Amino acid sequence: MQTPTINKNSKPLWHRRLRHFWLNIHLTIALVVGLFFVILGLTGSFNVFYLELEESTLPSIQIPANAQPIKLDDIIQTLKTKHPEKTGNWSLLLPEYGNDYIWAEYLKPPETADELYAPFRVLFQPYTGEIVAEHYWGKTLWSLVYEVHATLLMGKVGVKIGRLFFNGICFLGLFFFISILTGLTLWLPSWHKIKQALTIKRGASIERWCFDVHKIVGFYSSLMLLTLAFTGFSIAYADYLKPVIRCFSSVKAQHLEDPVVKSIMTDNAQPISVSDAIAIADTIFPTAKLRGLSTPDGKEGVYAVHKMQEGEANHRWSRSKVWIDQYSGNVLAIQDPNQFTAGETFLNIMWPLHSGEALGFTGRLLWCFVGLAPLVLYITGITRWLQKRAVQRLKN
Repeated sequence: MQTPTINKNSKPLWHRRLRHFWLNIHLTIALVVGLFFVILGLTGSFNVFYLELEESTLPSIQIPANAQPIKLDDIIQTLKTKHPEKTGNWSLLLPEYGNDYIWAEYLKPPETADELYAPFRVLFQPYTGEIVAEHYWGKTLWSLVYEVHATLLMGKVGVKIGRLFFNGICFLGLFFFISILTGLTLWLPSWHKIKQALTIKRGASIERWCFDVHKIVGFYSSLMLLTLAFTGFSIAYADYLKPVIRCFSSVKAQHLEDPVVKSIMTDNAQPISVSDAIAIADTIFPTAKLRGLSTPDGKEGVYAVHKMQEGEANHRWSRSKVWIDQYSGNVLAIQDPNQFTAGETFLNIMWPLHSGEALGFTGRLLWCFVGLAPLVLYITGITRWLQKRAVQRLKN
């Protein structure tokens, strides 16, 4: 008697129905918001090297022999002299991580007060103090690209609309996360087909090639894309994550927010200099690098000095900060990431993981290439879907 053959590829009905369910979710997300994933991926690739791209058209820094960087007091004085109408606080970012120039930003200029985020920026040569560029956010190509990534340019319409679109863009991270997980679920092969699932078949038809490229790019980029999706969501919705994180570790209610502190002005009180504020911060973090600072905003404003300790994940705007009374020089508040709880550390690394900073230059370069993955996945996925629809029409 002949032994009946067994089809090893047959699956139970419940398995096929579940797979069809995941496929519909994966396809629906791709068709509805897949193009947004492409836009976010491409703009994110550029944003990884945002400062370098912004400075790419500027002259290279020539360092004279035995030259010393210009004093930040002189930078502030130049800003006050050239822009006396801008009496609020200025933020300074020092050269090192992605930028060769000193960046000075006036965060809330009245000219762009109706926009979500549009500071006035001045770039200084760090040794001569020469102003090499001045512009508002959104008036340069790369700041426009950045704004597309954050708000699809809706930040220019108004503060409320810009904030709404920023939250909406970050919420797409949740859909992207689901899309990746469903893709991995659909990809998951049996053990005897694992090699086939991780390679592109040679000499295959265009239909099979699209399918293989889609699954290969999706699998190898999945871990990075999941990280980007989750961190993008968490940046805007940290307040919703905090209650969950508190189940495992304590998190302060105002974690990573500037403390409410004020300078106390007495009779005939004179503000301390920028150099004095930096020297005071040096007593708190003596071995940390100076990365930037913010000057006082008005008579009750304070100095906020940013320093970077060894091993910090945030390089551009580090989390080691000291808030200082602008008159007495008293230290009003300190933020030390080495003192964060596990939950606070988790929230603290969301931004450097999203930007690639946490993994150094190699991580940023990897993130830049990973930003191209949504484009490849979108093209191959839609192409495959259209191919299957065409076959279905022929059958009908």
